[in-house]
Amino acid sequence: MTINIEKTYSLGRAWRYAHPRTSTDYLPAVYGDVKGGNKGLWNCPCIDTVNFYYLIADSTVLSAANGNVFTVYDKDNAVIDSAGYTIVDDHTDENGRHVAIINFTADQEANEPISIRCCGKNDGASLIENPIEVIADFITNLAGGEAADFDAFALQRAKISAAAYKAAGLITGDRSIGTTLSEILYSFHGDWWINHQGKLMIVLNIIEQTYNWTDELFERSLDNFTATRDEKNLCNQAAVEYCYNYRTAAYEEGDDGSTTADALSQNIHGEKSTTLQFKWCRDATTVTAIQTIIVNRLKNPIWMISFDEVTLENIHYEKGDFVLLNHSTLYDDQQNEFENRIVQVLTKVSNFNDRTISFEIIDKGISYHHYDEYPAEVINITEVIAKTVTKNVAEQVAITETIAKAVTKAVTEGFSIAETIYKYVEKTATEGIAVTEHAWKNAFQYDGVYDHDGSIRYGADYGEL
Repeated sequence: MTINIEKTYSLGRAWRYAHPRTSTDYLPAVYGDVKGGNKGLWNCPCIDTVNFYYLIADSTVLSAANGNVFTVYDKDNAVIDSAGYTIVDDHTDENGRHVAIINFTADQEANEPISIRCCGKNDGASLIENPIEVIADFITNLAGGEAADFDAFALQRAKISAAAYKAAGLITGDRSIGTTLSEILYSFHGDWWINHQGKLMIVLNIIEQTYNWTDELFERSLDNFTATRDEKNLCNQAAVEYCYNYRTAAYEEGDDGSTTADALSQNIHGEKSTTLQFKWCRDATTVTAIQTIIVNRLKNPIWMISFDEVTLENIHYEKGDFVLLNHSTLYDDQQNEFENRIVQVLTKVSNFNDRTISFEIIDKGISYHHYDEYPAEVINITEVIAKTVTKNVAEQVAITETIAKAVTKAVTEGFSIAETIYKYVEKTATEGIAVTEHAWKNAFQYDGVYDHDGSIRYGADYGEL
């Protein structure tokens, strides 16, 4: 990686300007539509007492023409008449940086602190509010990282998972890069870690989760096996505080979680309510979606498992990896044995003197193609093929049209039709790519199976592949 994730990211300070009111004031980074509550949401430091400039954000922000609404408040949280100032969403400051400011017509010292509510950093005409895009922008444009620091596949999948989410918040002080990532992802039930290639992995927990699993763990390879399943992590009702006010350091909105509670779990275990604080969430629809995911995932007790792996054949596993666990003494909620159960590595400690690797893992709640599989977890081959066909039809690329165009092109270039067909057939045969092999490969690559070495067990009803 080009950055150290444990390194402190330091915000700009007002001391970089020639005439600030208070030189130690932080210059905030603002993302998303920062709304909610009835007051100013963060203070705007005075960066120029001569021209009466007050900083909104240490970057450009979405313009009013593209939908940004600016409301400015005085020290008593009274709205200041817009006739007394101009909003400049892209101001080039005395250091050549592009920032957003309030330009007052008169000195506002008597009204300080000046505060505001509005939208934050933009990408052209669009607001940056997908939480994964917020993280990517923070790493690459503020923290000194590069796009190559991310695992590209995990990043793209997380962006898609978060497509309907709206993040909004501020970075307001000096702290480690990793702490900022954790704070943002916590509000959207996500995780991050650095993989063995030194890439930043971002994963969001969703209801219909798909996992890029690494390999398998078998009972015969495990020693000192301990598994616990108590109710300390159980949550069947997720209460949430959100809409954080950075000026008053308080949450201004909340939901008790009753509409997303799981009644069956509460009948069995009683009400197990947890109050969560989503500092980067200000959108009620997003809050409800995350509450639903948390309850769905935590409504039943979770297996926490530790063991020593004694063959060293799984030395390549890293923290955060998803693997399949096969063990005859563990059962799920339907009393099925753990067969190809998806688990995640939480910790790994290698002891080469004793030829053991100590693992701690957490159950993710589903099995890979278990014989008692749930329809939502199954990706069958016909569905994959149907999607591919649909995609081609939607793109208006018919097979006959493709062949016709290829033949016409070849004929135009001086080849006979027979020669063209022969060359295309010979090329395909030489590459050894049959249609059936394509369909098989595409389906199983989508499914996480194709690159796996060894047998994949599909349960008693399916046998081995």
